[in-house]
Amino acid sequence: MNEHFDWAFGYCAARGYAQPVAASFPSALWFDVGKPDQTARLILGNVSGEAAAVAFAAVEAPNIFVDIAAPRDAILPHAPPHWRPRDPMWLMAAGTDMPSARPTPDFTIEVDESAHRFEAIARDANGALAARGVLGMHRTTAVYDQIVTEPRFGRRGLGSAIMAELGRRAARRGATRCLLVATRDGKALYERLGWTLCSDIVSVISPPA
Repeated sequence: MNEHFDWAFGYCAARGYAQPVAASFPSALWFDVGKPDQTARLILGNVSGEAAAVAFAAVEAPNIFVDIAAPRDAILPHAPPHWRPRDPMWLMAAGTDMPSARPTPDFTIEVDESAHRFEAIARDANGALAARGVLGMHRTTAVYDQIVTEPRFGRRGLGSAIMAELGRRAARRGATRCLLVATRDGKALYERLGWTLCSDIVSVISPPA
């Protein structure tokens, strides 16, 4: 199973979705999302543009996200008309021995744990929500998701502190590798924190109904 597929399983655990299932053609996973603007998601590994075209042609429902671990210039020329490409993203990886976050003594971090999901919330002394993050576990892979700091609490190390706390909990559960999908804004930050690039992620959305 490739890293993109491992990410998909951990992502579904983090979001509370049902686990992905094998799609009707090789080297692909499918999972339902059930949102008006995102019905479901099709996950492909590192495939050629021609193989991506076969996957696109198999999608008949509206608002399906098709995610492919490949360079944009190899995939987008094969996207059907009226499909919408999302902004560039990158699959990134790190070990569980990431750098320690700087202390955040003015905030408390609480973590809610379940079998395959951790949610961390940071609050200030008055109880106001300052930052949050989620992590989903798939076997020995930990997938970070929705790491968000409230704007008025920015630049205080809370995002890194949330990730460090989630990572410690995941390591105690046996995680040996961490994955996330970064946007353009997050990519440079994660690289400074020691994350490495695995692949580009191209995401294209089928037309609405």
